Amino acid sequence: MLSDKQSELLEGWLPGYKIVEDLTWDIAQTTVHRVEAGGEYFTVKAGTKYNNHIRREIAAHETVLINPTLAPRVPRLIAEDRDHRILVTTRIPGQLIDDSVKESDPDVLFQAGQFLRALHDTEHGTDETLNRNLVNAALKWLDKPHVIEPDKADQARELLQAYTEVSPAVVSSHGDYSGRNWLWTGDGLAVIDFGRFGHRPASHDFIRMFFRRWHDHPKEAEPFFSGYGQEPADVYGQDWWYTILREAVATACWARAVDDREFEALGLRFIDIALKKLD
Repeated sequence: MLSDKQSELLEGWLPGYKIVEDLTWDIAQTTVHRVEAGGEYFTVKAGTKYNNHIRREIAAHETVLINPTLAPRVPRLIAEDRDHRILVTTRIPGQLIDDSVKESDPDVLFQAGQFLRALHDTEHGTDETLNRNLVNAALKWLDKPHVIEPDKADQARELLQAYTEVSPAVVSSHGDYSGRNWLWTGDGLAVIDFGRFGHRPASHDFIRMFFRRWHDHPKEAEPFFSGYGQEPADVYGQDWWYTILREAVATACWARAVDDREFEALGLRFIDIALKKLD
């Protein structure tokens, strides 16, 4: 729910607003409301002082999402307050692609690839510490309660501890790029939810789709990478499988901590898959 200060800010930005729909996802600790004010609809996101997603999303809107190539495909920032972790954006009407037939539609996938390439092209840099920090975070997860089989946890730990050959190149990254954050509108694809925006290796934005779709439906990667301008075979090298192992460990352990059994099962599955590829 909104704090008193967040409610006060929202009333100042959208006088007389009415909450039309509560879209809050409890695990993310972010309050999400669809609101109406003055005959228009908006999306409101707010978090507690421990929530970094709001600040990341504000940063995305104020930097890369103003790019003319991206701006027509994303919500527009209306108001924000970093200190109180609240933002308001326009609401894009459309069909959420998650778990619909459009998630395998070549046109949707081509446009998703095009958008991601444009996002990745907005900013480039290097980060010598990112991959090692992510690996260390996965190793720390292995020290916490989880249900990974002991021999597999040991094997994953050994592989991740030995993994040092990584590229420091990073790009502007969505962080949760998949059908759950794609909308199909009258004008084509739109992309939402930049709460995990940051700077990461480009391949990290392929992980969600690989987990959710491409491993089981590899043909779906082809139109996506056609739009992105890269061959799938160029992605799935040795570094890729270490990245998958790291992400799968973090997924399984985090999901156990928040009691999300479906997400936990996904992580456990891809730990098995990555370990077999790296054997």
